[in-house]
Amino acid sequence: MDIYVKELLEAIAALFLHPLSYVFVIVAFVIGFKRVKRERKEFKVKVHPVIDNLIQSFFPGLVIGIIFSVVLLGAGVVVPMGMVALIGAMYALLGLTLRTRFLNPAYAIGLASIVALVLPHISTNVDLLDTWLRDIRNTPLDALGILMALLLIQEGILIIWKGSSRTSPRLLKGKRGQYVGAHEATRFWLVPQFFLIPIGAIPEQGDWPIFGLQAVGYSILLVPFAVGFRQLNSHSLPQEAIKATGKQVLALGALIVAIALVGFFTGLPLLAVIAIIGGTLGRELITVINSQRDGSGKPFFTRRNEGLVVLGVVPGTPAAKMGIQVGEVIMKVNGVALNNEREFYRALQINAAFCKLEVLDHKGEIRFSQRSLYENEHHELGLLFVHEVTEKKSVEVS
Repeated sequence: MDIYVKELLEAIAALFLHPLSYVFVIVAFVIGFKRVKRERKEFKVKVHPVIDNLIQSFFPGLVIGIIFSVVLLGAGVVVPMGMVALIGAMYALLGLTLRTRFLNPAYAIGLASIVALVLPHISTNVDLLDTWLRDIRNTPLDALGILMALLLIQEGILIIWKGSSRTSPRLLKGKRGQYVGAHEATRFWLVPQFFLIPIGAIPEQGDWPIFGLQAVGYSILLVPFAVGFRQLNSHSLPQEAIKATGKQVLALGALIVAIALVGFFTGLPLLAVIAIIGGTLGRELITVINSQRDGSGKPFFTRRNEGLVVLGVVPGTPAAKMGIQVGEVIMKVNGVALNNEREFYRALQINAAFCKLEVLDHKGEIRFSQRSLYENEHHELGLLFVHEVTEKKSVEVS
């Protein structure tokens, strides 16, 4: 037992020394900075702070990663150091695309597996590199298939759990040349995973480890995996579309687990190859289909003849405290019916100390929300509406 505790503590300490951990943290900050810059450009306000992306990426991913690491260790999934380094290199290569969604284990592990399949027997006369190249060629594909599948399942859970929270409002040009609203979910979860590497003090026990190379001893390694996710929704409320995507990714992960397990227990390595390729292509197919479906759907956040559709609610503002939600329609302000945003501002000025809103909720029912206003609050309720973008590409905040 002392050996396992020692290995776990060393693995946790190694996570803080792993360069990818810091690269992923920097990426999360960059994503948050770009989002805030765009929000200020389109709405003249910061909807969510820069650090929001880091918080959203760290804690949920850590929880899910620890839970599933128990499964990986219990199954005895063995991945040699050479393959770990190659997967990290694939992440770095995918990062050059500057697209969050490509920083995903489905793509990183898929590309690494292809390299392992085609890598020739070469010698560099550098001991470390030659050892890693040998590791890559000898990595069992069933272990990579199980690893990819479990990471897909974790991604699906994270999308359902946190993917639709605190999405960012967008302004886009519609097919008719008028601006419509949308919501963008950009998430970058850090999901550390415990698994075994074939060198160390932990002895082999019976049929354990199950998936991977047989060795005299093993060590526990904690590797930071990134799960990038981006989805733009303009034809429905973001919660509905994003949770549907999460369920699709979850189902894909379950399917890949089944294929990989059948291949392992029947001794058919071709099924492991099918599982890995299917996981990579399936994840891309989910993104493409959802993007096309959103592009062909009727825009949800548009200007109407009666009322104003709420595109965004800035946290901590009077509107947020009044319980106004994204997608609801403001029908009247202080008893005045609305046809455009200018009428909204005028109606607010009727009573500078009090605001009464007539709201059409998601169920199509009318409710009333009212609140006393303090000095200057009548100009900063915190509601964002669809608005034509000016030459400076800015939208006023009500």
